Amino acid sequence: MLGERTISAVLCSTDLARSQEFYERRVGLPLSPETIKNHLLFACGGGTTLLVYGRPAANKADHTQVRFWTRDIEADVRDLASRGVTFEEYDYPTLKTVDHIATTAGIGRSAWFKDPDGNILALFQPE
Repeated sequence: MLGERTISAVLCSTDLARSQEFYERRVGLPLSPETIKNHLLFACGGGTTLLVYGRPAANKADHTQVRFWTRDIEADVRDLASRGVTFEEYDYPTLKTVDHIATTAGIGRSAWFKDPDGNILALFQPE
């Protein structure tokens, strides 16, 4: 039943104008004409969307909240970096980024960045 419905990833923002600039100009997502008051709806691949809504306090999540699936993570990292996106760098015993990208054997490759409200976004290329 619900498996046939479209879904949206949902994030909150303390400044929708700032978020709109980030997602349109830096990430390259088009704003949907279905956007409603106090919300931004961005069109993504395969009929999916990213919904960003206004909220007085930022979310304090410390995990990846949105994952963009890719077939060429290096090209996407280069493109986003050229648009001013700053990537997170990690150096842990089980996770280390090299040129912004971490490789997890048997799973794939990931690169993380944050939006202006600190929401954690990721690029992911499966193995």
